[in-house]
Amino acid sequence: MKLCVLGPEEWTFPSTEKERMRMAIFTDLWEREYFMTSGTKFGGDYLVYPGDPARFHSLYLTVVVPWNQTVMPLDVVSLGRLGMSVKKSAVLASISPEGAFTYVSLNWENMMPKKRKKITNGRK
Repeated sequence: MKLCVLGPEEWTFPSTEKERMRMAIFTDLWEREYFMTSGTKFGGDYLVYPGDPARFHSLYLTVVVPWNQTVMPLDVVSLGRLGMSVKKSAVLASISPEGAFTYVSLNWENMMPKKRKKITNGRK
């Protein structure tokens, strides 16, 4: 196997607006002492951990969304349900035009149906 070394002029990452946003969100979370891995397997951009991924379970499934992008209600429901099904809080991450980082957590709670009490002969 031959190793290929790229010089600064050949390394173009991040080159798109989406890549720059993802990199900025990654950097902000890293500076807040979170660890990240790819969230592609779960339908997101990042899995976010409170510590070393070898020792901790990820808490958040994070999706990076452009500030001016409209998030449709069905997308919010889908992401929230996806997060619930993989036992993570779904997070929408964005950067305002002023450069402020915004994180919105979607956490479905009490979504499991309650057990119904059995009624026998009109008694509970």
